[in-house]
Amino acid sequence: MQRDYILRLIEQAGTILKVLLARVRAGDADRARVAQDLRRAANLGAFDFDILRICDADGLRHLIAPTGETDPSRTWLAAEILFLDGLDAHLDGRAEDAALQLGKARILYRLLEPTAVLPSGFPETAQRIREIDGLLSTEPPTA
Repeated sequence: MQRDYILRLIEQAGTILKVLLARVRAGDADRARVAQDLRRAANLGAFDFDILRICDADGLRHLIAPTGETDPSRTWLAAEILFLDGLDAHLDGRAEDAALQLGKARILYRLLEPTAVLPSGFPETAQRIREIDGLLSTEPPTA
């Protein structure tokens, strides 16, 4: 029963992220609104967005899987939040921020199975990793 509740929260966060992703890709989102929506999604997954942003790779692994056992839904949520934060930075021309957040998102996605079942409307983890690799290999647009 508690697991069902957590999955509903993850689905709600996924809805926020899906709308935000479309706005970010369309260039219709300002930085403050992006951060606000990412905070809302993180809170639904019991994460602190600011902590996700400042954690290094080891800190993220401990935050996501403190006992060593990875919860795929929470891992996906943290990865997608960091991906969106990094994508927004990339499209805004903030190369260093983009590389940092996209790199952390990639680490988290690699903790998941390549074909992990994610909320509907999101690509498989292997596809998201390829997208991150593509972003990391290209120069962001100039702001």
